[in-house]
Amino acid sequence: MEAPCPDKIWQDAGGAFAIGYVLMGVVNIGLGIKRGPKNRRVLYTYALLRKRTPRFGGNFAIWGSLFSGFDCTLSYIRKTEDTVNPIAAGALTGGVLAARAGWKGSVQAAAFGGIFIGIIEAFQHMMQKRMQAQQEEMTQQYLEERKRYEEERKQRENERKLNQNEKSKKNKQQNDENDLD
Repeated sequence: MEAPCPDKIWQDAGGAFAIGYVLMGVVNIGLGIKRGPKNRRVLYTYALLRKRTPRFGGNFAIWGSLFSGFDCTLSYIRKTEDTVNPIAAGALTGGVLAARAGWKGSVQAAAFGGIFIGIIEAFQHMMQKRMQAQQEEMTQQYLEERKRYEEERKQRENERKLNQNEKSKKNKQQNDENDLD
């Protein structure tokens, strides 16, 4: 469940920082091991981690907070939560982050941001439909198994009652025979 919008912005900023920090940390470890001098690889890797990783995490946090802010604003203005809001938020975020590059760069970044988030939303929608179909199939199988189980239980119960009736008839006959003797 998602948090309400003011909290969602802070959560997304923190989550984006963590993702950027970890990703850049992995990249810098790989670069440090590959490019560092043989006798100083550990120090070179450590220097890369200290220099680049926090900056990249911060850039991710800025992107995440802008995206969430625009998404919440669009949800409030449009009074609806649908796939248009994140796509528009991605376009606005790309445009704002590239504003220093001028109008052309800003429009290109906005188009890329909208298309990128649109692809993510389409994939998410496709996966949601697939999971829903699987859930419906599993529910149908469960209902069929439950019905079969209930039928078998009723059949066993009927057989048990028949066996009890037969036993009681036999006992009655034996009692009647014993009474005659």
